[in-house]
Amino acid sequence: MLMHVAELGAILVAAIVGAGVIIALLQSKKVHVNQPASTFDAKDEAGTIFLFCGDDLIDATGDAWTMVNHGTNNLSDLDTMVARLSKAFPDLKDKLADLTAPEFRIASRSDPTVFLEAKRSNDRLRISLNSAESHAGTCATHQLSQDARSAHEVLMHDITVHSPQLVWHEDRDGGLLWANNAYASLRRQLDMTVPFDHAKIGLTAGTHRVAVKQPHDAKDRWFDITTVEHADGLLHFATDTTESVRAESAKKEFIGTLGRTFAELSIGLAIFDKHRLLTLFNPAFLDMTNLPFDFLSNSPAIDTVLDRLRELRMMPEPKDYVSWREQFTALESGAKDGTYSKNWTLADGQTYRVTGRPYPDGAFALLFEDISAEVSLTRRFRLDIETGQAVLDTLSDAIAVFSSAGTLVMSNRAYAALWSHRPEHVLEHRILSSEMKTWQDHCIPSPIWNDMRDFIQQLGARQPWADSALLDDGRHLNCHANPIAGGMTMVRFAISQPKRPEIRKLMLPDPAIQAMKR
Repeated sequence: MLMHVAELGAILVAAIVGAGVIIALLQSKKVHVNQPASTFDAKDEAGTIFLFCGDDLIDATGDAWTMVNHGTNNLSDLDTMVARLSKAFPDLKDKLADLTAPEFRIASRSDPTVFLEAKRSNDRLRISLNSAESHAGTCATHQLSQDARSAHEVLMHDITVHSPQLVWHEDRDGGLLWANNAYASLRRQLDMTVPFDHAKIGLTAGTHRVAVKQPHDAKDRWFDITTVEHADGLLHFATDTTESVRAESAKKEFIGTLGRTFAELSIGLAIFDKHRLLTLFNPAFLDMTNLPFDFLSNSPAIDTVLDRLRELRMMPEPKDYVSWREQFTALESGAKDGTYSKNWTLADGQTYRVTGRPYPDGAFALLFEDISAEVSLTRRFRLDIETGQAVLDTLSDAIAVFSSAGTLVMSNRAYAALWSHRPEHVLEHRILSSEMKTWQDHCIPSPIWNDMRDFIQQLGARQPWADSALLDDGRHLNCHANPIAGGMTMVRFAISQPKRPEIRKLMLPDPAIQAMKR
């Protein structure tokens, strides 16, 4: 029994140890390339040692990490590491390409005492820099790090010197210690020793916008200057923002001009952006809608504006609230595609013409035009026409009015009854020639029709004209033509009543005459 317990304990211990090894191997694959890993097989070893898994650097010693952190390239990549070391070990790339050699040693071309050792095991590659002397490997690593640091410093210096941004170094008293080419070029252009006023820049860290006077230009040049404190003084970085400042100034002037123009318009203007928020309105919109200025200045949404107009009874009253919401949706969608244009008749008798206008980027505008006077005038004009027509219809004489071009403008009921016109023909477009043919068809042939046509078509001053004709039923027809305003002519037809019964009998339709007309 004790034997079985001992065997079981040994199995459990072996399982726990095996699990720990597996976890340690999995964690070794997650080492960050910029920090030394704690799973390196020889972390206590001296010298420069890199451990790769495939093409990725997964561990290194302290000296090796120094090379990685000071380099200008990412040495965590195997190809980059090989390219860096190939300067001292030209055969390294070919040796690594030979997979039949699991390990090899290469001596440095410049120093035979320094050598590189590589050992491959499965997908792991261990590269170490060593030397026959104890400190030689460290010296080699230090030299490679110094070369990388020197190259990095040269690159940073070239970037600073040739940067289009102005960079210069001053002491705490404002004395110039160093400047790049862009700063020197500006000094030559402005013919000034110190282009920037220290009182505006300041001697503390921060960002300032500074204007610089130009010798041959009335306009200033503008720079955004960022100051950074340095151990030896202050570093200044200046960016030319002249075009940006001038564009902003031009934009402000343009908006100001638009604002003054909109302020003088009698049409109410409300502009909404692509988010349906009110961004611009003019005084006429305030006066016409009676909306508070504080409310409009807070950039309300179009739904909020329309709701407030509804509360103030500044919109046509629909039957129910659902119709309100449908009207809101129709107004917004119609304004965005430019199809909304309706007359709003308000409860107080005012009438607004509301028009939607689309703008780029989803913005749209609503134009409110007070057409109350125009609508009132139209209604009055229509009433006058209807009144005049009603007066004409009460007259027993047949009356027709022709324009100077010979178009029938208006006629009364007696005219339609005399010449057998149906009421629906009143609205048709009729001309003098067609009307005169109707007259001739209902009358006995007579030369007066040519005279009447010439009188109606005559231009200039005219005297009233009159003559008579016989209808086909024998009745006597008196014809009158009077010139009226605008070159128009009023034609009046009156039937003479017979004075004696025998004459009335004679005026009955003559069958012989009717037969001849057929």
